[in-house]
Amino acid sequence: MANVANLNRMGLLREFVSPKGERKIRLYVRPDGFFEYEEIFEAFDDIVGTYWSPGYQSGMFESESAVISELEATVPWISAEG
Repeated sequence: MANVANLNRMGLLREFVSPKGERKIRLYVRPDGFFEYEEIFEAFDDIVGTYWSPGYQSGMFESESAVISELEATVPWISAEG
């Protein structure tokens, strides 16, 4: 999982939101020119209530299109968007 310092240096290119709004996938370009994505999801805790929690963190990709291809092949709600 990327730490906050790394996220501040990466550029957010796109954000995909699931149909019900409970999951997001954020696509970043890294300072070294590679790409990666992270999944975050809406979670609930009795003390703090609803918050966004980190989920899956991808590896590096050489292109934005490579990330999109993987997401369309592995995330049903993204491939359904067309």
